[in-house]
Amino acid sequence: MIKMSEAFDPFNVSDADDLFTATVTPTPAPFEPVAPVKTRVPSFNIKPQYVVQDKAPPINVLPKMDLKFKLFEEVTSKALPGIGEDGTVELFVEGKVMAQAESSISRIPPFTLQITSPPSSECDIVYQNFCKVQSERKIQVSKQRSIKCKVDIPQQKAECEMLRYSMTVETKNMPLLVQSKATLKDKICRVGIQIRSNLSNEGDINDLSISIPIPNTMQESTVKITRGADTGTWDECKRMVTWKIGTLAHGQSVLVSVEAEISHTMAQLLAEYDDISSAKFNEKIHCPVLVRCSSSSDTLTDFALSASPWMEDPSNLSLQQEQSYRLLHRVPTRK
Repeated sequence: MIKMSEAFDPFNVSDADDLFTATVTPTPAPFEPVAPVKTRVPSFNIKPQYVVQDKAPPINVLPKMDLKFKLFEEVTSKALPGIGEDGTVELFVEGKVMAQAESSISRIPPFTLQITSPPSSECDIVYQNFCKVQSERKIQVSKQRSIKCKVDIPQQKAECEMLRYSMTVETKNMPLLVQSKATLKDKICRVGIQIRSNLSNEGDINDLSISIPIPNTMQESTVKITRGADTGTWDECKRMVTWKIGTLAHGQSVLVSVEAEISHTMAQLLAEYDDISSAKFNEKIHCPVLVRCSSSSDTLTDFALSASPWMEDPSNLSLQQEQSYRLLHRVPTRK
């Protein structure tokens, strides 16, 4: 029976320690302020960090080679008999090719030389030891020949001779058109020469001079320059009249003339002929004309050169060419 005066204990526990162990929380110590702690403010001036990568493998760069050819021709020519001023001329040519090479490496790489020339029956070529012929073929259309050579210049030089050539050919394409004529009036023989620069020339004609030997059928004491007196001189010892024209511009022309009395022997010979145009008179009054000139931008033959890298030892090749000639041209006087 429950007694109302006593506290109800449903678990019939009289002491709290019999069920739980009490935990006592200690009283906290009074608060004391702590000194402030200095903190480092981070800097924003941060240098970038670069990552060094491995270098790429080297690229095979072809060596650079600068090649220069100088082609020079020494030419003697004469107008064939019976041909007019626009007719065929026979050329005797002595040519020479000089080469100059510079390379970006310590040696000169070999290169292929391509030559276009008249057939071997007309053109003879002499090569230096470092220029070896690889092949030769005939060009059917032009009737010329194509020659392929391997050139291996031994070392870098200022200039060296690569080959020489000689030929005898006929052409109608002369750099100068020369017309000469001799006339006789009252025992006075006059010789006139007109020269015109061909329009097909690459540039001007340089060092132009005109010479006329005065034959014995004309009296030397009566020689007189009638045209071109400012550029002409009379050499009595050589019996030669010479005009030093200098430069003849592209497409321009020049006219010179000289006159003299015929000799007494020639005058007596004329008295026996009614026709002064007879062959015998023409032989006696013959005055050939000699023309000298040069050019620094052209040649007189079809001899041509080109170069390319040698495939087994290639290079980055650049080619520059210079062409020049010196000409001595002989023209018979027309009547």
